[in-house]
Amino acid sequence: MKLSKVLSGLAGCVLSTASLTGCIIVDGDDDGSLTVSMTIDGSDAAWECFDHDVSGLAVSVEDEAGFLVAEEVTDCEDFGLTIGGLSEGYYDVEVWLVDFDGHTISDIVRVEGVDVLDGHDTLVDVDFPWTWIDP
Repeated sequence: MKLSKVLSGLAGCVLSTASLTGCIIVDGDDDGSLTVSMTIDGSDAAWECFDHDVSGLAVSVEDEAGFLVAEEVTDCEDFGLTIGGLSEGYYDVEVWLVDFDGHTISDIVRVEGVDVLDGHDTLVDVDFPWTWIDP
């Protein structure tokens, strides 16, 4: 949040205290989002999921300090997911495939330093060659 926004918000609070009402400082910036799109062997055909016994796509997002900020799993046939509510900054993203029991069945793809901007969606596109998927 910019200092000018804080100061203007505080000034509003000070002026409103005369009427004994509460004051909430709101930062008007929109958070950013991160969309992970995936393919299997370059294809987003549903039969690829069935053919390789893949149930879902798992995504993990860490902030610059290494703290986990999101971890989600979606159906393989969705071929992607969007994680919203991310503050502007750089994130490390890990993507992998899971089987019907939730076990990891592919190599883990790590994309470091993904830049998320306020009010924007950042795309991370990952392809899993069949050789990266455990039979």
